[in-house]
Amino acid sequence: MLIGRDVSIKDTNIRGLVIDETKNTLVLLVNGKEKRIIKDKNRFVVYANANEIKIRGEEINLRPWEYAI
Repeated sequence: MLIGRDVSIKDTNIRGLVIDETKNTLVLLVNGKEKRIIKDKNRFVVYANANEIKIRGEEINLRPWEYAI
């Protein structure tokens, strides 16, 4: 699950905190506003413990409990 993680979308300037997640989307809090991002066809960078984890949206286009990161 990515809720609570700092995430950016590759090739864009969108970066925020994941506040909700569905099978097909991530909801990011970006500058105080919610932004719904489609997982499929996007590439994400997850920032965790001073590491950058690169993920293709196709890999996590599942319900949050159906995958493990």
